Amino acid sequence: MNPQLLLFENDSLSEDGFRLSGALKHQINQKQSRSRDCLLQELVEFSEFGGRTAVSSSAASQIPILTNEFWTAKQRAASSLHEVSYRACFKPQLPRFFIDRLTEPGATVYDPFMGRGTTVIESALLGRKPLGCDVNPLSRRLVEPRLSPPSLESVYERLLNLELTCSDELPSELGVFYHPETLAEICSLRRYLIERQESGEIDNIDNWIRMVAVNRLTGHSPGFFSVYTMPPNQAVSVQSQIKINERRNQVPPRRYVKEIILKKSKSLLADCTSDTRNDLSHVSSGAMLITRECF
Repeated sequence: MNPQLLLFENDSLSEDGFRLSGALKHQINQKQSRSRDCLLQELVEFSEFGGRTAVSSSAASQIPILTNEFWTAKQRAASSLHEVSYRACFKPQLPRFFIDRLTEPGATVYDPFMGRGTTVIESALLGRKPLGCDVNPLSRRLVEPRLSPPSLESVYERLLNLELTCSDELPSELGVFYHPETLAEICSLRRYLIERQESGEIDNIDNWIRMVAVNRLTGHSPGFFSVYTMPPNQAVSVQSQIKINERRNQVPPRRYVKEIILKKSKSLLADCTSDTRNDLSHVSSGAMLITRECF
């Protein structure tokens, strides 16, 4: 469990979001105490996957230690929207377990280390208002577009109309990661997105394409733009990549940017129905995602 997963009810904050009256604090404390007692009892009695919960404690603390399999790989697969490449992320079933038990639809769920957004996305899918924070600006780029996903058809049409030809001089140092023609397409897509951003024309389809492209920049399979390397949140330096290429005796292969973006979009949107989009639209407008670039 993410030890910093914090859950609040909508009415727990005053109008300015910070000051609480004594009576309201008492009401909130009572409600949270009842929630903790109910959750503890449920966890002690939990046996959904066959095992009984073992209860113990440490000599240094009176807090009970509960050991059991509370979520498992045997559970139904989570939403396809979660499947972006990101190292050191947990399964969506983990936050779902606690969100289901400690909040009601319409409540606010806050994750101060949102990473790829597993808790934030799962909260939104469960009808909760998501709040997230992360020092890495990459986090917001990966999370925000998945709160308002476009249709696959609209992504296909936008990509179809893109001319990814770059006449500018390419950053030669990135040749250790990308085939020259692939790098030209990446640079062309980057220029298009910057121009759309600066003109105020960027929309959720552009944001989605940017999210997928950023997530496909580097990785270890043909589903990424690069030769074999590490994913974006563990990206290596040029010098490190030179060593990887020498050790693996590899050169960057030709990858087709639009094809990879469309294929990954199809996977991410596989079970994103009109009902899913409608549910997300009710909470995404109130979502707040804060990263270092916001300051």
